[in-house]
Amino acid sequence: MNDYHMHSHFCRHAEGRVADYARAARDRGITEICVTPHIPLPGFRPGFSGDKLRMDETEFDSYLRELEEARSAFPQLTILSGVEADYIPEQEDWLARFLSRAAFDFVLMSIHFISVWGEEEWAFDFARHRPLPSAYHEYFQQMRQGIQTGLFDCVAHLDLIKKPGQPVLATNCEDVENVLDACVSRGMSVEINTSGTRKGIGETYPCDRIITLMTEQGVNIVTSSDAHAPDQVGLSFRELADRHGEKLLRRLVRYRGRRVSSAGKC
Repeated sequence: MNDYHMHSHFCRHAEGRVADYARAARDRGITEICVTPHIPLPGFRPGFSGDKLRMDETEFDSYLRELEEARSAFPQLTILSGVEADYIPEQEDWLARFLSRAAFDFVLMSIHFISVWGEEEWAFDFARHRPLPSAYHEYFQQMRQGIQTGLFDCVAHLDLIKKPGQPVLATNCEDVENVLDACVSRGMSVEINTSGTRKGIGETYPCDRIITLMTEQGVNIVTSSDAHAPDQVGLSFRELADRHGEKLLRRLVRYRGRRVSSAGKC
């Protein structure tokens, strides 16, 4: 399987250069990766989380140079250019301009901030008085809105908002199914993100039951570690393949120039 979601020092909350992630992928037998720093969002919630969430706009050219250096150093590895882009309503024009700056291979859509929530709330920490099904619904509603923009290629960590012991399917199954239907309609893929296996949630994003829904509904899939350090590249990929087998492998796709280039057993 390929690893289509990884960060580096450009994100400020991750460590290592692009070449360090490429080396880790090579050593683990992964032949194709995509580097996906969080895009700059000038003026959006300045100071939030100590400004340690995303790449600065002035660093973008340095990111592209590091990509080329890594490609030269590891010619046996396919290294795609990508970004992880928050979908934030009313930021669409900025996002479209930013994405026109380079010939990206892959653009992940993530939802961390919900427009109808308070300024200090985000997907990892929202008001405890907020009914959980309502919070889940607002999250998926904004996700569907982002899918409809056509600005993205793939939904990142689909059920990131879930709380331990309170899976989104228990209360918001229709919301999840609507998101998957929208992805199929728009030709977007959904990633299976293994980073949850190293966190308190203890499972992938999305969970196994949603992965089964994805394969049943014909959703295109990419696999990712969401690595924030080189030793996390390819995390839990073998276990993922063992659990879902051929049904998963048949839905895997590759990207080139923001288009699906092939499917099956990536």
